[in-house]
Amino acid sequence: MENCHFNIGNFKVKKNPSQNLQVQLQNFKLKPEDITIVINTHLHFDHCGNNKIFKNARFYVQADELRYAYAPDRFQKAAYLQKFFDVDVDYQMLKGQCHVTDGVTIAPTPGHSIGHQSVIIQDGSNRFVYCGDAAPLKENLEKRNIPGILYRADQALKSIDKLRAIKDTVYIFSHDKEQRSLK
Repeated sequence: MENCHFNIGNFKVKKNPSQNLQVQLQNFKLKPEDITIVINTHLHFDHCGNNKIFKNARFYVQADELRYAYAPDRFQKAAYLQKFFDVDVDYQMLKGQCHVTDGVTIAPTPGHSIGHQSVIIQDGSNRFVYCGDAAPLKENLEKRNIPGILYRADQALKSIDKLRAIKDTVYIFSHDKEQRSLK
């Protein structure tokens, strides 16, 4: 397969066609219209760029995140590309923790962005935490290293500690293929 190339702002992105979200859905015999819930950890372009394809979904986002996305500080403007989040979708605006459905809870983890949130999934005796960019790499949790791109460093460290405190968990990192369990 040939690689895809496209531009986001001033950046050129290279991607193998098998990495396309619609191809990944097909691997599970799903179509975008089958998806009814989308949780945006935050609205940076690399985390909301496919929102528009999920026409039947409710989108869960912190109200502060959506507000800030429309008017980010100068140092954050490159991360918030309006053409990716300002689309015709059903945003459910949250203020804090939210129980979405059986076994799925959203927990605020600000720092990387003003309204960042992580997802906690309880499946029987198994617990998973999708960290989003609060801890995009395994080393963020292991070494308490805050991510390189930040809204507020103090909040980022508190969010890492909040995630580390969730014991007996498998952590899923947004920019790292490794997972980590804490006992």
